[in-house]
Amino acid sequence: MKTCVRYLYSFLLYTALPWVFLRLWLKGRRSPGYRDHWRERLGYLDAGLCGAIWVHAVSVGEMRAAAPLIRALRKRYPDYPVVVTTTTLTGRLTAEQLYGKDISCCYLPYDVPGATHRFLAALKPALCIIMEVEIWPNLYAAVRSQAVPLYLVNARLSDRSYRGYKRLKSLMRTTLDSITHVAAQTGHDRDRFLDLGMPADKVSVAGNLKLDAGLPADFPACTDSLRARLKSGRPIWVAGSTHDGEEVIVLDVHARLLEQVADALLILVPRHPERSSDVASMCQSKGISFKIYSEVDSLEREAQVLIVDQLGLLVYCYGIAEAAFIGGSLVDHGGHNPVEAILAGVPLITGSGIGNCQALYDQLLEVGAAHIVATGDELFASLQGLLSEPEKNRQLVEAGQRVVREGGSALVQLMQLVGDVLE
Repeated sequence: MKTCVRYLYSFLLYTALPWVFLRLWLKGRRSPGYRDHWRERLGYLDAGLCGAIWVHAVSVGEMRAAAPLIRALRKRYPDYPVVVTTTTLTGRLTAEQLYGKDISCCYLPYDVPGATHRFLAALKPALCIIMEVEIWPNLYAAVRSQAVPLYLVNARLSDRSYRGYKRLKSLMRTTLDSITHVAAQTGHDRDRFLDLGMPADKVSVAGNLKLDAGLPADFPACTDSLRARLKSGRPIWVAGSTHDGEEVIVLDVHARLLEQVADALLILVPRHPERSSDVASMCQSKGISFKIYSEVDSLEREAQVLIVDQLGLLVYCYGIAEAAFIGGSLVDHGGHNPVEAILAGVPLITGSGIGNCQALYDQLLEVGAAHIVATGDELFASLQGLLSEPEKNRQLVEAGQRVVREGGSALVQLMQLVGDVLE
């Protein structure tokens, strides 16, 4: 019966593949990168990657969260090449930005049997580490058939994922049997994996790897350079990792703020840089003056919004701001990781949709280091408060940084887990 369920699952995926590739091609009209490396999505890899430590990070957030682990693996096991897979174009661009040519990066193949078997036959990994909650039945079955140790790390199950997996509990139980160990973020996540059928001795609580991330080494120099480029001396706030539906709210809030603080500057950083032209159109329709980051060497004071159209700049934008709103939280995306903003020393505002980072936000709220809002009016009120109380903000930022420092122990536990295999 379980095999029949997986056969049906595979049949449906094969049927969907033409439409999936059509969607990639259509997205490529705006961002040509979507049309590149399409063979990798069917499991065809370049030669020379055999015997690697394989780390999968679905997109930008997971790729950045994996960075401390990848750096530690490369340092402790220099004889093993590291291969990183991702699912999205922005995830791939982030990997290339973080590691350059030091590690290999490719797309994870679609979860159909032919593609997964081709991929594993070419890669022959010594170890597979999957970030957070990427569960693919055919891939996991192929990993198990080749006796590759598979670790699910920084693992969490949102309410939506948990409900979805419970509906497929028979398929999930077989799939989870392929996992060597789950290193969950919290005890709550651990309980959910146990309920889905993971044996208790194969699940531990390691904490949140994102708390082990530090600031980039060039953070002081780059923030100074950015400040000079923007000719700042103006009150600056950042709206970072925003999604469709949030920019309209943010721009309305900024228009209200300009009535009180005429020289205020909003740095707006869409989660997907290719949406920058859409955000520019919103500014035009609202009569708000703007500039695109890649098109200016210095910013005139007449510009009221700076739209950042490049990856990798958000942490530096946080470093020059008086307040930050973290997107994906006023729409149904589950919120985004606030650790970079905390380390950069900026007071936080988030929407109420933060299921992806709930445990961390609970800790931040307990010490008053984050503001949660549900509407544009609440965002405006919180922003006003943060911009008018710099001394109070400093105390809240320090409280948030203590939360991050005290919680950063996941990396040690994860290195002990993988050491059991690699050593």
